[in-house]
Amino acid sequence: KFSLWWLPEVNNMCRLRARATAGQGVEGGLNFTFEFDGKADASEADITLSASQDMRRANLIAMASPFSQGAFRFEGAFWPGRFVSFRPSSTLCMATSADDGADVTDFVLVDYTAAYKYMTTSEVLAGAVENHGSGFVKLSDMRADLSVRMYFQQMLGCAVWNNKDFETFFEGHYDTWDYDQKRARVKLRQKETKAPEGEPSPPPPKPSGGGGWRELLKRAEQQAEVAQAVLAAGEAELEILEVGEALNALGRLAEQPAASSGPPALRD
Repeated sequence: KFSLWWLPEVNNMCRLRARATAGQGVEGGLNFTFEFDGKADASEADITLSASQDMRRANLIAMASPFSQGAFRFEGAFWPGRFVSFRPSSTLCMATSADDGADVTDFVLVDYTAAYKYMTTSEVLAGAVENHGSGFVKLSDMRADLSVRMYFQQMLGCAVWNNKDFETFFEGHYDTWDYDQKRARVKLRQKETKAPEGEPSPPPPKPSGGGGWRELLKRAEQQAEVAQAVLAAGEAELEILEVGEALNALGRLAEQPAASSGPPALRD
């Protein structure tokens, strides 16, 4: 979790910092810092968390994104044209490619509780699994994770899936998840190492089992069940879905949901 600290020197000058390292309204904490090695023509620099308050290394200028309404870009206060950039999958840096390539330079400031709106089911589950280390995690422990419970309650509007639903989801995303059906536990697959030139990397083994997400889609009676089946399928599986099945699923998802007397209760 990060927060923004406004500075009085110049309009829109600020620092980005780790929220847990400084109290609200208090200067300090661990700031985003970067070092261009004093080179005026340097185009990129790594971003790190540091207690340094050096203006040249920590000060940023917030400006409205020209493309995304409500979003901001953060330019180095003393480094024009260098922006805070997220480079998939896990790199944060200062870079000049604000409008080119795959770098993300436009950011939306939201309360952390609203972050689930921008996350996929896999991202939420991956965060819960990683909180328990790199090994297998029992489904019961994953269901008990607060972030998982909040995501299902607030975003999907249903109770956390049972073991069968999770099994269907993991089968549909076997390239990401290693699911142990016998012990009802799961872990993230390790990222593939680059194969020698000319030798394609073997795909991860497909899980055994019958039906999977398509069976769940066929027996779905309620709109929420249709949504669960679609979430459980990978992109490749959805692409080969028969036209009739696809139209039926889209029609069910487009139906107006039944009125509810209130938000669903959080279940243990």
